[in-house]
Amino acid sequence: PTAAEMMDLPGVGPKMAYIVESIVYEKTTGIGVDTHMHRMFNVLKWVNSKTPEKTREQLEGWLPRDKWSTVNVLWVGIGQETQQQKEKIIKKAIASSRPADALGLIR
Repeated sequence: PTAAEMMDLPGVGPKMAYIVESIVYEKTTGIGVDTHMHRMFNVLKWVNSKTPEKTREQLEGWLPRDKWSTVNVLWVGIGQETQQQKEKIIKKAIASSRPADALGLIR
């Protein structure tokens, strides 16, 4: 199935459809942008958008198409780790093997 066909399924939005298409079918017709990536790309000033969908459209407008699959894989993970709420980050730091050092890094 194509990303467009997957988006016709209940509960499947553009982000998931583009990521699945890229990873499972090795075909990339769009960038899967989640809320974390949306925030990060606005902070980096790569886009100026109000929604993840607008972020996707702006990225696809200037980013070379051969880089889209890399964005799908790389930035989703980075965004999820770096854009977490402080409570989650603190819990991860405390649970680490060196909590004092980890807490020092998140100040």
